[in-house]
Amino acid sequence: MRRALFISLALLGASTAAAQTSPTEVLAPNQTLLEVQSTGQSYVAPDQATLTGGVVTFATTSREAADSNARAMAQVVAALKKAGVVPRDIQTQSVSLDPQSNYDRQGAEPPRITGYQARNAVTVRVRDVTKASELLTVLFEAGANDVNGPFFSIEDDSAAVAKARADAVSKAKAEADAYATAFGMRVVKVLRISERQRSATYESIVVTGSRIRPAGAPPPPPPPMSSPAVEVGEMEQKVTIWVDFALGPK
Repeated sequence: MRRALFISLALLGASTAAAQTSPTEVLAPNQTLLEVQSTGQSYVAPDQATLTGGVVTFATTSREAADSNARAMAQVVAALKKAGVVPRDIQTQSVSLDPQSNYDRQGAEPPRITGYQARNAVTVRVRDVTKASELLTVLFEAGANDVNGPFFSIEDDSAAVAKARADAVSKAKAEADAYATAFGMRVVKVLRISERQRSATYESIVVTGSRIRPAGAPPPPPPPMSSPAVEVGEMEQKVTIWVDFALGPK
């Protein structure tokens, strides 16, 4: 019984190893393997965006820096809500309080703290991309001096991905047919399809005046404040696939 059990286990191990190493598809003796890499594209207008708006303040003491920052940031958040941004679309991104030091150029003395910098920023989700410029202006007028964006995106990219994938498949088939024709052969079947990469990039997006850094005491804003130029443009969705074809004689 022990010998029979040993033989059956050995046969099971051999069959498992063969199943792991054997390809799912085997070329016929008169067939040739062709490997094709293809990238498909699709273009779609983004339907949402995000902004980051914050306040950076400086003061002699940490308490003064934190208090002034809290008051200024409260005005920014209140302005966003007044402009129609719902609370669930406003999320705190970061809060920090850091000492500002003066360093001795000669290195003879340790750094001396000269004041403190407080920073607070929120991320704002914009569900209507046409309002991105308007909300940037709201941030500027409310006193935000650390603003970034807009960063465009698509809430549901499944349709764009499907179009890009179909484009990649169409290009792969056309390339395989071209190779087969050049060698006097024909495409017999598809052996394997593998999606290797997927990415989305921005096309024709222009953002003007969407990043402001503090540089001393800010001058009073001139009324009325002009809205920054924001062009939504398009997003390019890319899908890259590898396809193995079997080529055979005509």
